[in-house]
Order: sequence, then structure tokens, then C-alpha cells
Amino acid sequence: MGSVQKEWLVYFYNARTVRYAKWTWWWKPKPGFSHCGALHYDTNVKHWIHVEFNHAGIETTILSPIAAEELFAKLYDFKILICPKKNDWHLMRIKELSCVSFVMRLIGFYRWWIITPYQLYCALLKAGYKPFWEKRENHGKKNS
Repeated sequence: MGSVQKEWLVYFYNARTVRYAKWTWWWKPKPGFSHCGALHYDTNVKHWIHVEFNHAGIETTILSPIAAEELFAKLYDFKILICPKKNDWHLMRIKELSCVSFVMRLIGFYRWWIITPYQLYCALLKAGYKPFWEKRENHGKKNS
């Protein structure tokens, strides 16, 4: 099966809940990097698609324009990277299924040592992925 997916916006934010804190007592996430998910704008239906992996499983939501606007307003204070999908083929991927491994598989980016959202964020920046908000803030301005 092929894919027509070209690009995802991968977001990182603080979503740590008290409900599951007893299971992750050992994990002290960097501020703003406890969860990650992805957004894609589908030009066929003209809606944002929101995909994330959480304790309830994989959730896919087609956002109305108002819901998308509210989500972007909420995410404005957090990190978002523009991630073109690529084929990062590996023979074996032995990895837990978490929000981090889910997003890595979604965008075709695999590094065996990445387990936290912050590690993924740093690895994507190092690999040349660009921040979304920086691009938007500089849009239409002349370079000096």
C-alpha cells in the first residue's frame, strides 16, 4: 500500500497526567516535552487531521476549522516541527509503542536510542527539520 502523505507537523507539549504518574515515576521529562503528536492538512477535504498515540490507543481526529484554530492557539506556546515524510528503512525495529515511537514511524524517522519526546525533538532539529512557528513568524518579512 502506498502513501500520498507528504508532510506532518509534529508537536511537543506538556500532557503529563496524574492518573498514570505512578507508572512513570522514574521519568522526569523536560518542561514542555512530555508528549508528542502530529497534524496534517488534507487538501482534499480542507481539514486538519490530528493523530496521536496515548494511553487509550491511537486516536485520529478530523478537526473542524474552529477546533483546529483552538488547537493551534493552545499549541502556540509549545514546539512544532515541520517533518516531511521519508522512508527510513530498517530490517528490524525492536521498540516499545509510545507516542515517540508512533510519531517516528509516522514520519519515517527511526533512531533506536530515542525514547523521550525531548530526545526526538533534539534529533529532528539535528537532522535538519525546521520549526513551524519560526517559519510562520518570518513569513512575508524581508531578510536584512
